[in-house]
Amino acid sequence: MGIAVSDRLCLPIGVWLVAASAAWFVALVGWLSGGRRTMSCALWLVLCALGGVRHHQYTQLLPQHHVSRAGVYGTKGELTGRLAHDPDQLTDGRQRVVIHLDAIEAEGSTLEPLTGDLLLTISADVHGFVADAGDRVRWLGRIRQPQPARNPGEFDYRRFLDLRHNLHATGTIYREGDVISIDSRPDHWWRQNLIRPIRASLTSSLTQHLDGPGSALLLGMLLGDKHAIPTQLATRFRTTGLAHALVISGLHVGLVALFLMTLLRIPDAPACLLTVILLGIYALVTQLQAPVVRASVMATIVLVGRALELRGSVLNSLGLAALVLMIAEPTSVLTLSFQLSFSATLAIISLHAPLLALLPERWNTESSTGSSTGMSIWGTWIVVPAAVSMAAQIGTMPLIVYHFQQLAPISLLANLLVVPLLGVAVAQGLLLGLVAPCWPDLGLVISGGVWLTVTLLMKTVDLFAVVPAWKLAQPDPTVAVGWMGLTVLAGLALYKPVLRGVVVMLLLIGANGWVWQREIKPQSLEVVFLDVGQGDGAFARLPDGKTMIVDGGMRSRRIDMGERVVEPWLRRQGIDEVDVVIASHPHADHIGGLVHLMEEIPVRHFVDAGQSYESWTARRLHELIREQGTRYHAVVAGDSLAGSSCILHEHSSTVQGHRPRDSTTGPSLCA
Repeated sequence: MGIAVSDRLCLPIGVWLVAASAAWFVALVGWLSGGRRTMSCALWLVLCALGGVRHHQYTQLLPQHHVSRAGVYGTKGELTGRLAHDPDQLTDGRQRVVIHLDAIEAEGSTLEPLTGDLLLTISADVHGFVADAGDRVRWLGRIRQPQPARNPGEFDYRRFLDLRHNLHATGTIYREGDVISIDSRPDHWWRQNLIRPIRASLTSSLTQHLDGPGSALLLGMLLGDKHAIPTQLATRFRTTGLAHALVISGLHVGLVALFLMTLLRIPDAPACLLTVILLGIYALVTQLQAPVVRASVMATIVLVGRALELRGSVLNSLGLAALVLMIAEPTSVLTLSFQLSFSATLAIISLHAPLLALLPERWNTESSTGSSTGMSIWGTWIVVPAAVSMAAQIGTMPLIVYHFQQLAPISLLANLLVVPLLGVAVAQGLLLGLVAPCWPDLGLVISGGVWLTVTLLMKTVDLFAVVPAWKLAQPDPTVAVGWMGLTVLAGLALYKPVLRGVVVMLLLIGANGWVWQREIKPQSLEVVFLDVGQGDGAFARLPDGKTMIVDGGMRSRRIDMGERVVEPWLRRQGIDEVDVVIASHPHADHIGGLVHLMEEIPVRHFVDAGQSYESWTARRLHELIREQGTRYHAVVAGDSLAGSSCILHEHSSTVQGHRPRDSTTGPSLCA
């Protein structure tokens, strides 16, 4: 809570220090006077204040020569820095790497030292950029500040880089000649002699024995190389609610830990400690990706406790892992990845047993003789996994709906079939990576099994992807937080019957508030101008609820404003039909985005000036108008917007130059 408050309010460090000291004094007084409740509440406030102090120190107390404070944004010059990791290969041939900045030379002056990290993108046309982690590179480029969200509710790239990667600058190398020099520097011995060979061996084993989407999928699941996964395959996984299977997550780390524990045929305590060491190496191999670090910390706490024969609470272990991560990187708690990981784990721990308790007992128990009955097998392989999957979805549903505005109805069934296949694929992939370099023939045999599993996995996802995801409106942040709080209360109510009445009452209050807020909401005109590059990109909601779009921005081979801005905005507002679309004139930079809009969302009326223009965009728009049965209106002088009864009607008087209206359009655009 201290981190969240500090992020929102940006209070001075003195305020947090005073708050922490005062709370500590109250806790001390409570301890001396025997007031345990006072002491516990005060200690809670101390932790909140310390969270604010840590967040302020991490985000605000930066040196003056830091890239975010040195006033170098927009400056073009010769930049020098060191590679933080080996470059990532993107699907379009580009490379991307984080650079630890050292200096910048521009306009005859040099700023050194220059600190902070920069995300550098290397164009596919630059073939001579061959460097490894630790190498020093000098190039000609411009330091840019990451783009913020330019429309309401849009993805904030600047905040994403800041929170998740502590990155404050971006840059691009477009041409071969912009690379001035690359100096090879010796890397850390453990990275050069251990981590890099392991990663190269795993990558080589997977790519040599598999090809196509299957190889890319395994690289994403085992090494976090998600950029290699084809876009269409990734879309199918997301549609079925299986996006967590595409990249390394807590599930994958758990599967790796299970594989290692099964492989180590030694006593339990040494096996746990050795697994912790191997998980640390695996986290380094995956370049310390945030989900892997989180899951590895959680697994380490549990395994060390098991090795020392300490019977601890799983909830306490989860809380300790979260505390360690927030101290090390306080902004991580504000990221969606952190929230999804911990909400899913917390929901599984808290809800899967109560969900099982709601089902007949014979479904998940064994017979009195000790042999498994048919129903117990049903419970082991179907009911228990279904309860775990359902619990995870309940815990993450508010976050998914708020951030992605969609819900996969087939997700529960898809997870039941895909997660076991995922576990087998991860185990086979690790085994292939370990065996293939030493025994190529045996690796060839294992690769056949890997291919079969991965192919079955992708075919299963294709089968479930037929069922489309539900598109939902983005809820208000207070509604999302209330939803999550109610989910927690509902989980507690399964344990404590006294809370069941409270949950029911809160549900009724929430339902009443949701119904009546629609009735008491003032009827007013709402106009939002969207940043679509060119054109108005204006959205209007009339007092009677009817909607209108004016222009949709540009469309090109690289960007489609209809796909990127207009259609997502309408989805976030819960709008599944537009009453009127108005095109100011038929140039592609104004109507290009309307093509995607009309392909995805029904439009009742399309209005323009009737200008004839020969272009693919204009022709495609008129094809969509005919295909969808949209009413087309070419306006003339004297037409006007007339409110709710008739949005557009023809002026009765004769106007000089009045062009006859197409008889198929009708005399007016009535709503």
